[in-house]
Amino acid sequence: MIRAGVGQSSNPSTEQAAEQVALEAMAQAGISRADAAIVFFTAEHAPHSQNLLSTLTRVTRSDRIVGSSGAGILTGAGEIEGRHGLAVLVFESDKIQSRPFLFEPLRERDEEVGARIAQMVGTDQSSLLALFPDTYNGQPHQLLRSMEQKIGFVPVVGAGSSESGTAQATYQICGEQCRSNSVAGLQLSGSFEAVIDITQGCQPITEPMVITKAEGNLIFEINDRPALEVFAKLLKGPLAEDLRRALMFIFVGLPADPDQGTISPGQYLVRNIIGLDPAKGIVGIADQVREGQSIIFTLRDGQRAREDLNQMLQRQARKLEGRTPAFGLYFNCCARGNSLYGMPGIDTAYIRQALGDFPLLGTFGGYELAPLGTKNHLFAYTGVLALITEKS
Repeated sequence: MIRAGVGQSSNPSTEQAAEQVALEAMAQAGISRADAAIVFFTAEHAPHSQNLLSTLTRVTRSDRIVGSSGAGILTGAGEIEGRHGLAVLVFESDKIQSRPFLFEPLRERDEEVGARIAQMVGTDQSSLLALFPDTYNGQPHQLLRSMEQKIGFVPVVGAGSSESGTAQATYQICGEQCRSNSVAGLQLSGSFEAVIDITQGCQPITEPMVITKAEGNLIFEINDRPALEVFAKLLKGPLAEDLRRALMFIFVGLPADPDQGTISPGQYLVRNIIGLDPAKGIVGIADQVREGQSIIFTLRDGQRAREDLNQMLQRQARKLEGRTPAFGLYFNCCARGNSLYGMPGIDTAYIRQALGDFPLLGTFGGYELAPLGTKNHLFAYTGVLALITEKS
């Protein structure tokens, strides 16, 4: 049996908040000793990390503590953005083996770190990996590719450690350590099921098209027309008057598999448009592309995102077949939440309404990690929901 509980606090005192959330989580789980604890916190708590860790260790009676900073935190009780936030999930089970880890330094060593994580996981294909890399110092593409080259496909969920923009650093926690420029994570293995799905914050506004001329991350032509011309024709009203402002709302979507001839609903990777060249008609994006690849344009829109979130949760409910999750992890893009919907708490409210009341822990990250098909990918403007259940 899996016993789990969560706690959440906006108390600015790190020690008091840590004690509050740990006691709340342990009481909800109904346990006296946790096998492991996952903690997410806003960067305001980082200067007091030793108080945070010692308090969590004392209350949970576990040294298997792992987590990271986020631009915000969330539980089933709601979301905290723009102020002090601390949340923890504890669990105990004779069905699940947990292994927290931290590798440093990360900067310019993504392939090496990925190989070390793969070596740790070994041949255990029943694992689920939760990863929290430093957004400022890592290249998640390389990290995931290195792991895949060593051990093939093991599902990964997670988010880039983030912060509100005031700290200029992110923080990763494992055991008694609080570091930057590292990747923290948790390997879960054993007799459980992980039900994973994603919800896109950016929805298609075009049918799939074809990149007909490109080099590196530069798109010269789409459907044999200048790429910038195709982009500009999508813009209406104020966005048409300010192309730079339009880049805050319009993005591209690429297939998870570059060889895929079309793009299915929800099965795409959102990437920022990072440059426009009006003289040459070029659009630059934050990823490598090639000629013949499919592409769509997407719009960041709160109402469309709500609809996609609801559809994702209905898929999750069908997969659960009436079971209540033992616990869940939700990795939400820091560009979702209040900035997307105009009010806080939408994602958690929808999750609670669709799936009921269960221990849920989450963070607002700099990017998201999740499987799509049998490969792990980097996502943006996305919510990743991983539900852990008893093996049926």
